[in-house]
Amino acid sequence: MARYRVVKLGRGVAPDVAYERERLAPLDIEVAAVAVTDEDSVVAAMRGADGCIALGAAFTASVINRLGPPTWFIVHAGTGYDPIDVDAATARGIAVANLPFQCVDEVANSALAYILALNRRIVEADRHTRAGKWDRGSFRPIGPIAGETLGLLGFGNISRAVAKRGHALGMRVVAYDPFVDPALAREENVELLSLEDLAAQADYVSCHLPHNRTTHHLLNDGFFRRMKSTAYFVNTARGRVVDESALCRALQDGAIAGAGLDVFEVEPLPVDSPLRVTENVLFAPHLAGTSVASAVKNREQAVDQIIEAIRDGRPSALVNRDVAPRRVARV
Repeated sequence: MARYRVVKLGRGVAPDVAYERERLAPLDIEVAAVAVTDEDSVVAAMRGADGCIALGAAFTASVINRLGPPTWFIVHAGTGYDPIDVDAATARGIAVANLPFQCVDEVANSALAYILALNRRIVEADRHTRAGKWDRGSFRPIGPIAGETLGLLGFGNISRAVAKRGHALGMRVVAYDPFVDPALAREENVELLSLEDLAAQADYVSCHLPHNRTTHHLLNDGFFRRMKSTAYFVNTARGRVVDESALCRALQDGAIAGAGLDVFEVEPLPVDSPLRVTENVLFAPHLAGTSVASAVKNREQAVDQIIEAIRDGRPSALVNRDVAPRRVARV
């Protein structure tokens, strides 16, 4: 019997764990794959486990408060950790780690792809041509990109990668992030603005904010009404940062020119969502971070966090840094 036990939780489907077992078995760590569908199944899967790799499984306060020893760490297999109630975990002595360097280039490239597709009206032009039309004048005016302003909401790893891409295109880059060190922004040649000033100045707004109590519906009617009528909004972060009703009104009323959305308040996007019948929107089903390389890196980085937790007592990508882990000694 292995000294430690870790479960990899898949939402609805038991995930593959061959790679995890290959790396963790020599460290006397057993790995089990479990499909979870609701809170009870998450609690049941965690019984007897030191920790887990969570693939979208929700760890609400209700779940966390039902986790007994020996559980003392959760590794969320992604950057955004909003499915986990971190405060509840901290109170219970459970360490929470994420993968802060996961799919940085993939998401940054996706954000840039939306910006370019909206600027050049690629999808609209494709539909136009397929319909047998040839009215180039109907697509004017098209902004130059170079010299235009890219506004970044949040200035973490992904946002900084987008900033580099914006600079490469000759754009002025500004950002809103009340927690970032201004010196870091200066090093990246990025001007920090208030949320209101960014909305008013940006030709393209790219959202890279985490979802939490502070950012929930932060982007509302007031924000979208401050944007230029010629500006575009892109979200590859979290859907619930945006008040979708307000965004839909802004799009339909012409308050903004268009949007590129990879994420939504409710996923999958409901079939009756008014966004579906709004013409000036590009959609994707939460694909921004997806690639062959990111899938490999996801597993590598998650296992790295498991090893650090077991070996060092604290994973390096700890989210709740003030936690006192309730680690149970294993003999």
